[in-house]
Amino acid sequence: MSNATDMAGRLERPERTFLPLLRQGLSAHALPITLALTYVLALKVSGTFNAAVSGLSGAEALLGITTFSIPIALLALMLFLFGHMALTDRPDKPARVLWTRFKGVLTSPRQMATGLPMFGALILFMYGFTVFKANITSFIPFSWDQTMDRWDTAIHFGYRPWELLQPVLGHPLITMALNVNYNLWFFVMNMFWVYYAFLSKPSAERTRFFVAFMLIWSLGGTLAAIFSSSAGPCFYGRIGLSPDPYAPLMAYLNHVHDIYPLWALDTQNMLWDYRSAGSVFGGISAMPSMHNATTLLFVLTVWNKGAWLRNVLIAHMVLVFIASVHLGWHYAVDGYAAWLIALPLWWIAGRLTGWWEAKPHVESFRARVAHV
Repeated sequence: MSNATDMAGRLERPERTFLPLLRQGLSAHALPITLALTYVLALKVSGTFNAAVSGLSGAEALLGITTFSIPIALLALMLFLFGHMALTDRPDKPARVLWTRFKGVLTSPRQMATGLPMFGALILFMYGFTVFKANITSFIPFSWDQTMDRWDTAIHFGYRPWELLQPVLGHPLITMALNVNYNLWFFVMNMFWVYYAFLSKPSAERTRFFVAFMLIWSLGGTLAAIFSSSAGPCFYGRIGLSPDPYAPLMAYLNHVHDIYPLWALDTQNMLWDYRSAGSVFGGISAMPSMHNATTLLFVLTVWNKGAWLRNVLIAHMVLVFIASVHLGWHYAVDGYAAWLIALPLWWIAGRLTGWWEAKPHVESFRARVAHV
């Protein structure tokens, strides 16, 4: 009888540990959760989500983003654990060890209680960003592309940046390699999300990353994007501007696409088709570049984590910037502006995080997690 009771207690213990931890975790993560809720509230107040923009309801769009985000997060977790295993212990039975560690994260009360509140806030935030981005032109129609083009030319000594890059990068294999790195940004971002949400213990560094991410994407990717509404070089002709100085670049990219798969062109065409159909997933915005802002955030976040990791992410950032111009996604000024926006918001996030992490209930949660 006593053995059965002990076994029942052991079976119930994870749940008894998890639910109180989760409640405390929700309170300790109130800062990023509040940022996400405020962002969505701003979306609702602006009245941008309506039938004229998309046939989807808000709930359907949120469900779509959630069902997309969860498998991507699971894949990112698996990739992170595999990479860590390959670089550290290299066990004799890697598949079994990888699966054990993967399950261990998903069944850990500590990691789920710290990760789920943050991940939930991220999904809610990205729902708001997706809808806002689709509605940028309902606030201000695309009207800045010619200005961005003129600024690019003025800054770069009378040349458009893609023209300066073309003699060096205008080779199909190089273009494809740059496209691979550009798309890799999406997986790097998700691995940062997964690491800091589920694998990293609660800390000021962890909170600062997410607060900075939300500030950059809301104030830069939404507010600044609305007031500098632009489509980007790849859509210059499609929005009715003529003559199109980017037509030769797009002709070259289409030529490369005949030789190697160039995902940038497929994505650009997909976005334009979504936009033409009035889909909420057809958001187009060039200024400022969230790719470039986020790669700088990656570098700032790992700055003190060792030269090797820092230098890899600096290289990734530089190549993403070059590819954003070479693949027709952005004007160079989109990247410069993104960095100028990200730097002060990183500093502001540090001040907010220092204030938040000093609160007694946040310190209590950190201490409790450390003992689970």
